[in-house]
Amino acid sequence: MVTAIAWRQMVAYFPNLKGINGQHQQTIQIKQSLSAPRLRFWLVNDYGDQPLPIQNMTATNTDSETIPVTVNGQSSFQVPARGRLWSDWLPLPIQAGTWLTVTLVSPEVNPQTLAQSFDQTLIRVIGANQPYFYGPVAIEIERAEPVKSLLFFGDSLTNQGYYSAAFSQKLMTTAPDQWGLTNGGISGNRLLRSGNSISVWSPSFGLAGLNRLPTLLSEQSVDWLIFMEGLNDLLHPGNGSPQTELPTAAALIAGIKQVQALAVTRSLRLTLATITPFKAGVIGEKPAWTPAKEQIRQTVNIYLRSLPNTVDFDQLVATADQRLAAAFDCGDHIHFSAAGGELVAQFLAAQLAID
Repeated sequence: MVTAIAWRQMVAYFPNLKGINGQHQQTIQIKQSLSAPRLRFWLVNDYGDQPLPIQNMTATNTDSETIPVTVNGQSSFQVPARGRLWSDWLPLPIQAGTWLTVTLVSPEVNPQTLAQSFDQTLIRVIGANQPYFYGPVAIEIERAEPVKSLLFFGDSLTNQGYYSAAFSQKLMTTAPDQWGLTNGGISGNRLLRSGNSISVWSPSFGLAGLNRLPTLLSEQSVDWLIFMEGLNDLLHPGNGSPQTELPTAAALIAGIKQVQALAVTRSLRLTLATITPFKAGVIGEKPAWTPAKEQIRQTVNIYLRSLPNTVDFDQLVATADQRLAAAFDCGDHIHFSAAGGELVAQFLAAQLAID
């Protein structure tokens, strides 16, 4: 028998969001990439100063079989303050390509350890708290067949789920019941620096990617890493973060080289992506783009294009004057739309010869 992470989503600290669980109940639906006869949930409360009480939690598979989620045999439990725990193993069969529905009841109105997903093709958050959810952020399965693991790592372009979910769907079609999927994106995350901004969202930006990635790889097995980060290292300085935090191109390239070295050390397949354009984007009511930032982006992308394992998203999505093309733009000139993410996923699949 083997155990593997079948699904995982990152959490971040959101002290600025209040009343997320005002109805005291949360329902999420997670599309399963792997089949297994049993599973368990990883529940987290990384940033909570008080234990997170769970009065009741259930999981329902596609056959409408519902089972209570327990911890040490108890259906009512607490996730420790600034802690995590695994549920008991649950004899609930799941099938790849089907939905698992998870409902939990908690009196906590303001959970501040939250995951989010704007994409609705792999994760559906039901109710008023969309797109945020709390509590279960990973599913581990046990089964006889071998499993591989894909980690998408990056910032909001990854976290929003549009391109990563669309690509995952293609992988689930071409290589069904083989891949566990982790979305390792955190909105606002930078490669070289932790969140440091006057923005109310600053606490959720997380630790620097170079600090997050080794920790994440130590927590779970990963076979393939798709890495796209560095955009926020350019966006934030002078727009909420100090201008002095704008890195040189050499510093960003050195950070990418650290990621490459980490992948070699851990024998990972690594796919890198170029930094996408952000001209005309606005952060904190100020233009985020400057000619100096664009020069850094171009220099880093030249380095990335020199590598055999880079997929050139910039070539796909940039206009002649280095803006995010309308077909990909959600409207803020920085982030992908759902349709744009689908196009990016199609490009990625074609470049990697995944039909």
